[in-house]
Amino acid sequence: MTDFLFFLGRFHVLALHLPIGIVIVAVAADFVARRERYRALAQAAPFLWGAAAVSAAVTVALGYLHFAEGGFAGPSGSAHRLLGTTTAVVMLLGWWLATRPTANWLRSVVGALALVLVSVTGHYGGNLTHGSTFMLEYAPGFLRSLLGVETKRPRPVSVAAADPYLDLVQPLLTQRCGTCHNGDKREGSFSMASYESTLAGGDTGRAIVPGDVEGSELYFRITRPADDDMLMPAEGKTPPTKDQIAILKWWIEKGAPHGKSIGEVGMDAAIEPLLAAQLGLSGAPPGEK
Repeated sequence: MTDFLFFLGRFHVLALHLPIGIVIVAVAADFVARRERYRALAQAAPFLWGAAAVSAAVTVALGYLHFAEGGFAGPSGSAHRLLGTTTAVVMLLGWWLATRPTANWLRSVVGALALVLVSVTGHYGGNLTHGSTFMLEYAPGFLRSLLGVETKRPRPVSVAAADPYLDLVQPLLTQRCGTCHNGDKREGSFSMASYESTLAGGDTGRAIVPGDVEGSELYFRITRPADDDMLMPAEGKTPPTKDQIAILKWWIEKGAPHGKSIGEVGMDAAIEPLLAAQLGLSGAPPGEK
């Protein structure tokens, strides 16, 4: 029974598009219906708001089933639940007001509020599925500063000058694993949001044991055969390339260094072109081999 409920919960990511689209149409119809020429559109208001309210309530119910799977921790998860529930309540209020033609002005206020809520709720939902830095990854510096987001690291001028964790490993892991293991979504209680949490791992033990490739759970998981259920990332997500796996192996063997340059850590001739490609310092696109 529990598996069936989890199965239903995953339809949340599909159902959530319905109330968003319907409430946009409902608010737009309410606005246009103010003109005499389109007054007839007002007759559709109860139907549109009713459809938005019902679909929102179903979406929220599915969302709670999805959250019951676990792994959704952090402020974005809490905010998404609270705002999603609030959005459904607001849409139910809009439906009730749509049955009372004399409350058109109040329904306009509720409509504006609903649009704000679906936008903010969607933002926090995006944090859960893509990580909290996804939307602002390529934002200009002034906007990142305004929103209190850490300034994006400049590209290192050379391989030797790069920080092996901040410039290589962290972006690599964020790209391949960050959708399931970030500060807000921690599958298996594992977050890669920081250096410390990446090493610590989750339910299955330490993800990275500096200097010990075979004892590092993360390396074990990303090198399983394609038909092994333990292979990560799971569920058809794009795995690290052979070159990226080689970079992770090199990093672990070097003691998982952080806060020092690759020049200080040392590298051999075989790994240097892989590091250069991943850093975007060579002609080859990173991660293509």
